Parts: sequence; C-alpha cells; structure tokens
Amino acid sequence: MDGEEITDGELKALINRFEQNHADGDFDYYTPENLTHLIDYYIEKPNYRTALKAAQIAIEQHPYDATFYAKKGFIHTITDNTDKALQLIDVALDLDPNHPDYLAQRGSILELMNRPLEALEQFDMALEQGASTNDILVLKMFVYFNIGNTTLAINMIEQIFSSKVEEDRLILESHFCLQLMDAYEDGVRIFTAYLDSDPYHEVVWLTLGQIYMGKGDHDAALSAFDFALAIDDEYAEAHFERGQCLVEQSNYLEASKSFDEYIKLEGADQFAYVNLGDCYKAMNRISKSRMYYKLALKTDPKFGHAWHGLGQTYAMEEKHAEALSFFKKANNILPDDEYILLELVKTQITVGLIDEAETKLEEMTDTSPYRESVWLLLASLQHQYGQTAVAINTLQEALKLIAKSAKLLYKLSAYCFLTDKSAEGFERLTDALLLSFEEHELLFSDAPGLAKNKAINDIIDLYRNEK
Repeated sequence: MDGEEITDGELKALINRFEQNHADGDFDYYTPENLTHLIDYYIEKPNYRTALKAAQIAIEQHPYDATFYAKKGFIHTITDNTDKALQLIDVALDLDPNHPDYLAQRGSILELMNRPLEALEQFDMALEQGASTNDILVLKMFVYFNIGNTTLAINMIEQIFSSKVEEDRLILESHFCLQLMDAYEDGVRIFTAYLDSDPYHEVVWLTLGQIYMGKGDHDAALSAFDFALAIDDEYAEAHFERGQCLVEQSNYLEASKSFDEYIKLEGADQFAYVNLGDCYKAMNRISKSRMYYKLALKTDPKFGHAWHGLGQTYAMEEKHAEALSFFKKANNILPDDEYILLELVKTQITVGLIDEAETKLEEMTDTSPYRESVWLLLASLQHQYGQTAVAINTLQEALKLIAKSAKLLYKLSAYCFLTDKSAEGFERLTDALLLSFEEHELLFSDAPGLAKNKAINDIIDLYRNEK
C-alpha cells in the first residue's frame, strides 16, 4: 500500500496531529493511507524512532494489514536489527503468502544475516510470484558479489542488459557492482554491446564513460561523455563527468567550461565550485581560484576541500601563516583526510611549529601506518633537527610494515652512512637499487656529500650497467 496522494498542507496537518498524539500518549484512529504517509515521512526524514512508533500504531489499529509488518521490518533492517526484521516479514507473509515484494524483502534480510543460499532461494520464489525480473537480478548480483562469485554477479548484469533498460537505477546499481569487482573490461563489453541496440541511451553512455575513467582510458571516457551530451546537451551530470575527465588530462581550461555548464544547469554546487577552483589554481590564476573556493564555502561553510584549496593558493604565494589557518580548518572538518594532514604538517614545519608537526606525524604513524610519505617526512624532520639515530629507528619501523619501499630504503641507507653504519648503509642501498634503480638520486637528497663517495658510486654504477 503506497497510500493515496496527499497535499503538502494535508501532510503537515497529519504530522502535527500525530506528534500531538505522541506527546499526549493517546492516539486517534488513523486510516491505513494516512499511516502509510506518516511512516514514509519519518523514514525519509530520517527519524527512525518515530517511524517505528507510527508503524507500531499502524499494526495495533490494523492488525491484519501485512503492509505495516513489512514496513516495520524495513525500518528494523536499516537500523541493523535483522532478527526483529525477519520476525516481522514472516508475519507479513503469514498474512499475505507469496507476496513477491515480501519474499524479496525476506531475501534481503537473510543476505544481511549472512545466509546467502537462503536469500537466493527467496529471490527465486519472488520471481516465480511475479516480482520484477531486473529488480531481483540486481539483488542476486550483490549476493553473488558478496560470496565472491564474480562470474555469476557479472552474469546477472548481462541478463539485466539483455533487453531494453528503462530504469536508471538499474544502470547505476550495475555500475556500482562492476566498480566493486574492478570488472572494468566486462563493463565496457556489456555496455558497448547494449549501445549497439540502443545507441541513444544517454545514461548508458555516461556510465560507459565512468567505466573508462575507472580503467584509466581518458580518451575513450571523453568520447563517451561527448556522445551523452550529443544526445542531451543539458545533461548536467555528463558535463560534470566530462570536466573531471578533462582535469585528468590536464586540460584545465576546457574542464572549467564543463563545470560552468554544469552550474548553469544545476545552480550553485560546492563540488563544481571546488573543481573550478582547482582548475584555475592549476592554471596559476590565483584570484579566480579563490573566488570559486569562496563560492563553495558560501554554498557549504563546512566543505573541507574548499578550505584546503584556499590554503593551497596561499601556500603557492608563500603566505604560509595564512595557508596554515585554512589547512587547520580543513583538517578540523576532514580529520581523516591524510593528504590534508600532510599539507598541514609540512606547513607547520615551514612556519617553525616543529613540535606540533612531529606530534602530528607520530600520530599518523599509528592512524595511517602504511602511508609511506608520513614515515619519510617524520624521519626527515628528525634528521633535520639532529636526531638522525631516531630517524633510523623510525625508518626501520616503517620497513617492518612497508618492506618493498625503495624510498624508505634509500633514506635509511643515507642516514646509516651519515652515522658511520656503513655495513647497514651498503646493505640497504643494495636492497633499494634492486627495487628501483631509477630512484637512486633520493640517496643524496638529505646527504648530498655522499655523491662524492667512490664506494657508493661504484655500487650504483654496477646496477646502472646491469640496467
């Protein structure tokens, strides 16, 4: 039961009445249609506690209406109470046996409970009772993905695209699953085959472009986005994706035009404004770049990437105190963004806040232990301030986690040579040369004097000749 149409004014009056009843603890009688509107409103808000209350009132007032058991079960599903959800959907099926939507809902709950074979059985039963084939194929696709059977997951997508696809949601769900599986080649195959029979489907062209982006083929992606726009030149998302593709190709001027088109169609948008800021920053047009970052912040004052972009523009002008202020704001909003954290730390070092920078880096070795750049920066900082022995220990700890890092090995080798640990220095240098000869100049970045050491140069030449 979806409920009959209701005006905004009627819905507002209904909500006020229900909430007054709720406050008084005494509920009037509500029609099934009105209760459906109330439950859906609180789910969308979202206010799941009140949605559950509305569903319970619905069950009490209409105990033989299966819809309300299913709706309450759905609320318990999205609040991770799957045991209760399963009990409720079983009641719904007792009242309305073989209802395809309830069978599908039961399958989804069983999947969440890590009971995939039972879930698949429910989905097949839903199909037998007349459920939408494509909707069930999507549900089965994710079950197969979750149990690691990518072949069958891809087969579900192939079945979805074996006939005309009317719903954009099916395209988006299929694309999402392909991304999760890194199955870009299969995506290209399936989507291009579909376009042979339905060449004017702009959403499929857009999604094909996104798949090409995922596999790093930016020329093919741009072509796909252009096809989508040839079909519908007011397709805002295609303008946005085209802009991002052009950024990947370092074509910032053309990218900015695409983001401008997107804003003309969609209005103020913090993501598009930040992308424009990034484009103009890359073109070294600092004033215009800042204008767009500020427009993004006017749209959303807590958009951390805009604060970060502003900081970068000041860093480009070597106004590091101003940059630091913006990086701190960005870090407060996005504390888990490692890239912003590193820029914050580098700027702290530049302005002389060494202790703060070192503390941040040490924290990051715990929170981001596999981030090579964190260990490198911390070791460099320790060496720079006379703690080379501590820096060696830092790099040794890093290599326990990131053993195949030539950069860590070259830096450790350099510091070993500087502290008269030549045996370890040569050992680490050899390991680094084996991993990446091309990066051997890193050995001299913190210790340029080593470039005059004949024994070191002989080893480097040996590996150069082998190359």
